[in-house]
Amino acid sequence: MIPVLGTPPADARIHLLSQLGMDHPDPQLDALATELAAEAGAPYAIVNAFNPATGRQEFVGLSAPPANGLPQVERSMAPDWGYCPEVARRTTALVLPDVFAKPRFAVNPVVDQLGIRTYAGAPLIHTHPDGSGGEVFGTVCFVGLERMDRSTGQASLALIKQYRDRVQQLVYQRSGIPLP
Repeated sequence: MIPVLGTPPADARIHLLSQLGMDHPDPQLDALATELAAEAGAPYAIVNAFNPATGRQEFVGLSAPPANGLPQVERSMAPDWGYCPEVARRTTALVLPDVFAKPRFAVNPVVDQLGIRTYAGAPLIHTHPDGSGGEVFGTVCFVGLERMDRSTGQASLALIKQYRDRVQQLVYQRSGIPLP
């Protein structure tokens, strides 16, 4: 489980993920991830849910290249792999044009296993209608195998925030839960 302030009990989180349709792979979220990957010029984009039922990160939206020599990505990942757990802990977007620029990010298992070199992600945050809450239930991100120039940071940040908003709007609209 990703430790985040305000994290509800596991069954409440499982219920929220179910209400939002974030408890299983979703073709609409796959389509949004595919759009994000194309717009970012990245081989991978993910809509990720932190699922206490499985104890893993579940990729409910995924855009990954076909088996053409690039590493294949499954629909779930260990709870401490990648950079989305960091985004969940900090509750703000994170852009890493070059993960090697910061030693603590360079040693993440996804660097060795998948060759990840760049990352941009933003948290999906649920706030209850009464204004309480503020727990992270997932993330949206794109990752690449080539480092990006530092000058791309602001554009990547704007892009990932745009897709965060699109994902949240879609899942809340479909669920009937008022958008926070």
